[in-house]
Amino acid sequence: MTIRAICWDWNGTLLDDVDVCRQVMDRVLVAYGRAPFADRAAYRAAFRFPIRRFYADAGLGDDVYREAAAQYLDWLDERIDTASLHPGAESVLAAVAALGIRQVLASATVTAALARQLAPHSAVRERFEETLSISDSYGASKRDVIAAWFATTALQPHEVLMIGDTNHDREIAADLGTGFVHFDAGHQSAPDGVTRIVSLPELIPHLAAQA
Repeated sequence: MTIRAICWDWNGTLLDDVDVCRQVMDRVLVAYGRAPFADRAAYRAAFRFPIRRFYADAGLGDDVYREAAAQYLDWLDERIDTASLHPGAESVLAAVAALGIRQVLASATVTAALARQLAPHSAVRERFEETLSISDSYGASKRDVIAAWFATTALQPHEVLMIGDTNHDREIAADLGTGFVHFDAGHQSAPDGVTRIVSLPELIPHLAAQA
């Protein structure tokens, strides 16, 4: 079926922030006397949603989770502007727009922080008819904000494609009944059997095949 709208993830999918996030997480782990990740591959193998489980697996259990997560967010805010877009992000968004496909951005980042992250990337930001974000770093649901946007459209689930880099994105797509493509250069490696791309420009032939 023809894709009429794409719901893009931001962190890890369009914004190449994996190394920055890993470095900040390593700093938090060391601050709490835990071992940092051995390398990027180890971080990507461990990363998952719910984030609380990721922290617990790294040695930061419920007794320190909120404090450690708050420290992480503070330190990340200091560093996130050093992250650049993934190669091809601007040209791919432009190509998708040229195909007449609607585009929205959905992020599990709170509104103010997402606005700061998008500020240096105006050419990208302007491609989205909606920018969807959460209101609470610890409790709000990315799934709910996407579902709320979906309810305002006349789109059918099979007409929407979600593109993300985590199990959370994949689970939201399955729950809402949309298509899903895993971007396999972000925070998580794609599991077997999932449609994936390893570079953003690979999306355009995928869309052409759906037309």
